[in-house]
Amino acid sequence: MGANAQTTVQKFVSGAVLTAAQQNTSAATGVPVFATTVTRDAAFGGSNKVLAEGQTCYLEDTNVVQYYDGAAWATVGPSAAVGFVTITAKTAFTTSNQVEIKTFSAAYDYYKIFFVITASSAAGVQQVRLGTTGAPDTSANYYGGFLANSGAGATEYLSNAGGTIFSVGRNYDIKAIGAGEITVFEPFAATRTRIDSTMASLNASGGGFTTYIGGGVLDVAASQTRLFLIPASGTITGYYTVYGISQ
Repeated sequence: MGANAQTTVQKFVSGAVLTAAQQNTSAATGVPVFATTVTRDAAFGGSNKVLAEGQTCYLEDTNVVQYYDGAAWATVGPSAAVGFVTITAKTAFTTSNQVEIKTFSAAYDYYKIFFVITASSAAGVQQVRLGTTGAPDTSANYYGGFLANSGAGATEYLSNAGGTIFSVGRNYDIKAIGAGEITVFEPFAATRTRIDSTMASLNASGGGFTTYIGGGVLDVAASQTRLFLIPASGTITGYYTVYGISQ
């Protein structure tokens, strides 16, 4: 937060003293700056303050300017605040057996994670766990399934009730390469977290390929702050990008 940021919304009453510091801060910024909507509401609220149509503010967590339209806060801009907003820019991982993606907060309800696997040391399922710390949740509360189809025409499906991990894709060959996306629904809310996933992979040694679609629910009514991409065996190398979806 900038040194001159106006972080309060002052309400003067009869006999109150207007200080030079208050005047200087107001003149330097003009628009109050808040870390989140929570601190915004606390500053504009209170027993002696009433929101007026046209009042404005800036939110640091989403980098947007907002105004009060008489009934609710609305976003002025930037336009990137609507739709996909980059949360984590392209981030590489190398020979990892567990990729920790720290991403979820109160700022967004839905998230898209795009991942690319450029190398793998073993064939097997690509998996996901959720969590709130550096260690993922390994409880037997993962419910989900997938459907996969290979270029040779083979079809595989799996339904998993009460497992300890989600499946989000598969490499049928050592050194397979692939790409996929994971949609995570309301992970930060204190409720069950749902995911959808797709993945396509190419078997580097034989030229075969596999397409994959899956989904699941973590049956734990708790806030989740991160996702872990975990190969069933061996290690993976690649990169990922995370977007928040703003409505």
